Amino acid sequence: MQLLHISDTHLGKRQYGLEFREIDLYEVFNQLIELAIKEHVDAIIHTGDLFDINDPPNRAEYEAVKALKKLKNHNIPFIVIAGDHDSPKKSSSPYPQRLLEELDFIKFLSLDNIKYDIGDVHIYGISHVPNLAKDALKQRLSALKPEGKKSILLLHQGLKEILPYEGAWQIEVGDLPKNFSYYAVGHFHTRRVMKLDGGRILEIAGSPDIIREEEIEGYEKYGKGATLIDFSKDSPEYQTINIQIRKQFVEEIDTNKLDDEIKRVSNKLQQFKDRKPILHIILKGISLPKDHLNKRLEPLKQYASLIRIYKDETKNQEEKNIEIPDNTHIDNLIIEYLMKAEGFTKEEAYVILDIIKHSEEKEYVRTELKKMLGVENDH
Repeated sequence: MQLLHISDTHLGKRQYGLEFREIDLYEVFNQLIELAIKEHVDAIIHTGDLFDINDPPNRAEYEAVKALKKLKNHNIPFIVIAGDHDSPKKSSSPYPQRLLEELDFIKFLSLDNIKYDIGDVHIYGISHVPNLAKDALKQRLSALKPEGKKSILLLHQGLKEILPYEGAWQIEVGDLPKNFSYYAVGHFHTRRVMKLDGGRILEIAGSPDIIREEEIEGYEKYGKGATLIDFSKDSPEYQTINIQIRKQFVEEIDTNKLDDEIKRVSNKLQQFKDRKPILHIILKGISLPKDHLNKRLEPLKQYASLIRIYKDETKNQEEKNIEIPDNTHIDNLIIEYLMKAEGFTKEEAYVILDIIKHSEEKEYVRTELKKMLGVENDH
């Protein structure tokens, strides 16, 4: 019995507003589907954020249907939970997975149906639960009792052991029910495995493409793709399988030796002619006028699909170094500013931070602002 674990595909996301990045994610999803067919797996499990938003664009739904139709033709079930991105922000809104479920392309594990069996493997899934309901989530987890030894739990939650920042996690590893042999976890975009007591395995498949710049380091170490889980023995075994994606690089460029730096980076990029990579530049050295800098970087454009200044750490001659501690998290900085400089309460500051993170979801932002302001309706 073999399962292919994938996660955080974020279909419909248009990274940096570029159409070719949206298409990249569709191509990656199709690679995963073809991989499942090639490996003759018994099912695919997807641990959340199938789509990038709760109301995905038509093309994202169309591409999902096309790919999932191939799986159905090969009798491979697609078992999925919802993540924080594709979960509805209003109780009246449906999950986008419901349409695919209605078309019989997926098995959606949600509140009214958290279990699905394949042979002697029992699959349980809990879709993403937000911070406000984390106590209820912990109660649900403590009450969960799997059937049989071959059991797997699908989750899409922040774990304190990985994200130890206030407001970033909902559960700890110790909150997981003990009797499962395997925990397949989404939400985190870099692969990771934790060996727990009793031979239990917690495995994070990660996103199959680079969704954010900070994932590049993890990609270079661990790759991107899927995890093949083998339940044919008493204890599950796993192996990672990498797929081909568009390369992304973070390169430091010192403006004091710009010609040499451009030559060095060009030599690195030009080997990827079939699919030009994305280049994220960290500028060092002395600050240059923007127009002048762009003109000097022009030669790199023939080797990169996108060039962007990721960080500008250049300095004017008179500037002094200002150090920010490495362990400072951006969420904590925002919360501290809102409380100390703007006078918001801690609870209000976290609401504002949540609104910032969901700024593209207009209806959700509107609803939360009305709650915060004490406005019950539009009048």
